[in-house]
Amino acid sequence: MLEFLRNNFFNADVPTLVTRALFVVVATFIFYMFFYYAKKRNLQLYTYIVVGVVVVLFGLSFLIGSKEIRYYVWFALIILAALGLLLFIQDINRHIFRLSLKRKYFRENLADHYGSEDLSKSVNEIIKACLRLSKTDTGALIVLADHMSDEILDSGIRINSEITAELLETVFFPKTPLHDGAVIITANKVVAAGCYLPLTQAQNLPREFGTRHRAAIGVSAAFPDATAIVVSEETGIISSMHDGKIKRYLDNRQLQDILECAMGLADESAEERLWGENRQ
Repeated sequence: MLEFLRNNFFNADVPTLVTRALFVVVATFIFYMFFYYAKKRNLQLYTYIVVGVVVVLFGLSFLIGSKEIRYYVWFALIILAALGLLLFIQDINRHIFRLSLKRKYFRENLADHYGSEDLSKSVNEIIKACLRLSKTDTGALIVLADHMSDEILDSGIRINSEITAELLETVFFPKTPLHDGAVIITANKVVAAGCYLPLTQAQNLPREFGTRHRAAIGVSAAFPDATAIVVSEETGIISSMHDGKIKRYLDNRQLQDILECAMGLADESAEERLWGENRQ
């Protein structure tokens, strides 16, 4: 092993050393990207295949001295890296957003401006409304997000009102003009109601999932910071979607934990423990 490292990394000219070092960096990046993001999507089998290909290419690039072989190896690595980026681009965007200063700045300002008591009061109002709607089998879709696109907000009616259980129940009362759309909550305000959301194209969903559930999954996948709460009009079951993941049959305590994470009352570790890594 020491002889291999000495021959390939120390006893060579500078351009060769730089090329080999870059190769190691690129191969490590591909390895990390596929393992980290494939684990979240339960695609480990594809990861093992890719890692096997990278190991073979790694061996060829060092054991065979032909420059042509090295060109082919680099070309294959670039293709693998591009495929990985295309496959996991949404996961990478979500990861970058969670680490972004913009989101942390928004959460800190939200807590400073409203205070934990105001945010907790809003959480309780949402819980109260969801439980009442659940008892009467009244369908509802509530989305809490740090930011939301103007396109979605403009598809409904701007409200910019305080969060109260009575307001939410009124919006979702059957046969009212706004009851079929989604309520959007941002910065501790009901900013819009009757909004239309992107529907998920996923096929492996429970048969009882209707348009509200598909819209909730779709918006949570499209906006990494969004958390959707759905009350089924068929069964009264309360569900939540975040980052494309689903939690069903929520009780009072579980709903409170989810809403506290969505409103910035819990830290990131609590959110990670709540939603975990794998889709349900």
